Amino acid sequence: MLAASAEQLEALRMIAGTPQTANLQDKPACTNQRSPDSRYELSETVNGFNRDEVSDRDNGGNLLGYGSLKQRSAQFYCDVDTAMALNKNLQSMTFNLPHIARVRFVSVHHFELISPWQPAAVLPLEKSIWSNETWQQAQVKANPNRLRFWSQPYFAGEEIGLLAPVSAPVYDIDRFMGVISVDTSLDYLNRDNSEFGYPLGTVSMVDAEGRIMANPKIFKDPLQVREPGQWNQAFNPKTLASIAALNALPNSKTATVGSDIVLRRAFVAAPWQLVFSVPRITLWEKILLDRGGDMLAVLLGLALLMAVTYVVTSREFVSPAAKLVAYLVAESNFRPGPIPLVPQAWRPWFDAIAKAFRESLQLSSLRREIDIAAKLQQSILPRHWPADTRFSLWGTMRAAKDVGGDFYDHFEIDGMRNMVVADVSGKGISAGLFGMLSKTLLRTIAIHSEQGLGAIVEKVNEGLCEDNENCMFVTTLFARYNPKDGSLNYINAGHPPPMLIRQDGQVEWLAPTKGIALGVIEGSIYKQGITRLQPGDLLLMYSDGVTEAINTTEDEFGSNRLADLFKGNVSNSPEEAVMRVLQAVENFAQGAEQSDDITCLALRCAALGENQINMKHESS
Repeated sequence: MLAASAEQLEALRMIAGTPQTANLQDKPACTNQRSPDSRYELSETVNGFNRDEVSDRDNGGNLLGYGSLKQRSAQFYCDVDTAMALNKNLQSMTFNLPHIARVRFVSVHHFELISPWQPAAVLPLEKSIWSNETWQQAQVKANPNRLRFWSQPYFAGEEIGLLAPVSAPVYDIDRFMGVISVDTSLDYLNRDNSEFGYPLGTVSMVDAEGRIMANPKIFKDPLQVREPGQWNQAFNPKTLASIAALNALPNSKTATVGSDIVLRRAFVAAPWQLVFSVPRITLWEKILLDRGGDMLAVLLGLALLMAVTYVVTSREFVSPAAKLVAYLVAESNFRPGPIPLVPQAWRPWFDAIAKAFRESLQLSSLRREIDIAAKLQQSILPRHWPADTRFSLWGTMRAAKDVGGDFYDHFEIDGMRNMVVADVSGKGISAGLFGMLSKTLLRTIAIHSEQGLGAIVEKVNEGLCEDNENCMFVTTLFARYNPKDGSLNYINAGHPPPMLIRQDGQVEWLAPTKGIALGVIEGSIYKQGITRLQPGDLLLMYSDGVTEAINTTEDEFGSNRLADLFKGNVSNSPEEAVMRVLQAVENFAQGAEQSDDITCLALRCAALGENQINMKHESS
């Protein structure tokens, strides 16, 4: 649920951060001078404006603001357009993700879009939102890298309860527009947590500050709780004194702390963790109370049964037992037969053995299918590289699971080398299938189209948006390199920016083209960027699994560490450059589990002009 909230926040931020004008090279992003009152059913009041009179109140949210709608700046009107563009996506989000209780967009122009819709009288606009913790955390000084963050929960009323916001700043190029927040319901998390039903111990959800976000004892009636629980309400301070003591315990491994057994699991999508604790004495008492009598009774019953059977007749035991052994051997050798004629009391043993081996065969079949899917995905990735005197190319993909969501590709069109690095939202088989579809669609359209990169990417986007009921998307870097003159045309659709290492050891980041990820919005426009490589320059393309790799202390690898690998230390081989990155990420992780797929593709310019040898056969 926390990961879904964070992913939806990033999807909304991509929509909000996409300029509404198409020709960014010809005019500024904000040129709208038209009042939005008639288009968006906005009404002016004495103190400002709102959407209280909107005809379809179930479609999106309310827009509340201070001041007049007339004679405002072009940036104000553009930001209102941005808010209403977000509004189109809010109804489906809250319907498909019920744990998201509220979505807000707070603008620097003193208006707020808030969903679900509520009239201004019930949910009035408060000036305090422009000075609260979330607003301060989004400012440039506090958040220069424009990262998302989780804020302190707040009480949203007795019908909603506590909400935990995950927020992110929104920019129009370099202009700060405001903050988007997706608020997760702690009531929903607590009700979901309580449905599991733990007969022993307590399961708590703890944030980075040690606040208790979920606990069956503290949140017996979640809607009545007005603030997160305190540390000593969930844990014994004598055995687990603070959040620092908790963080010192191993992740995902049981640990004995004083008289308690504790198991913690840190989340990746949020700075929270799940903690299970149970007193050891309670555990042993439960085992002895629940199982001691049964075990004693079973032992006595077996002893009596054996004695009676031995005395009365061996026919009721020896023969069925021998048949049971033979049946077990036949099942283990995958030569199952019908259950033999045995007394009725023995049939459950035969049924249990048959069921166990059937389930084992099903699990083995599923494992084989997953292995086949992983091998199939690896087989469609390029394994051969062009032999060209003018440039060299090499790349690889390491999946976080058996089947990954990343992919890369390269192919030649009219003497120019086309390269793709992409990352599908999510992981596992579904992401792998969407990635295979995206790769095939992009390659097919590119090979059979005589249009430019922008038109190709726009067609791919339209194809992925069609019937995309699961709302999956793929960030994509599509580049076309001309080895004759070293020119590189590229489109960045929501992907991390490529890194260009010059021959003298200087590191540059390719300028963004401000394209949204493919599969998000139909009709999106994609502009291309251009640069030029000189002999000795190296271009590194990668997925966010490199820069967002984390170590055991939850630190990210980051773009600065990536750039430091090559500053003043240029690689003469793209394979060496890629392996340098992978080894650096592995060393940085310090044994932490790989949380995302890692993909790298590097191209090194050796010379310009015509190729001096024939290209080797390439396999796709």
